[in-house]
Amino acid sequence: MMMAFLVLHEATAIWDVRYASGRREVSPSEQHIHSVLEMLPLTGLLLVIALHWPAFAALFGYGTSDFSFSPKQSPLPLTYIVTMLALTALLEVLPYLEELIRGLRYRGPRMKQ
Repeated sequence: MMMAFLVLHEATAIWDVRYASGRREVSPSEQHIHSVLEMLPLTGLLLVIALHWPAFAALFGYGTSDFSFSPKQSPLPLTYIVTMLALTALLEVLPYLEELIRGLRYRGPRMKQ
């Protein structure tokens, strides 16, 4: 599933830059930031593959692995879960919402003309 979403993410990134560059100037720094952000999902996928190599190899018929869902032997501490959810909201969700709001505000007046 991560590999499929990585491909979808890359396709969306290409479409996004193509769409934006046809409507405004896309600066080199913005392109660089975008390319760094494109690498984050790939890095995450590679880390998961490195940590779970037998399961990854089993996807292609090399060995066997248990893909069933089961609870962890020792669950994550509640403080860890709350901290990660708060950081995700602060550093991921809020910046995307802010950009969406800016985009909708920018688009609003232009649509009326």
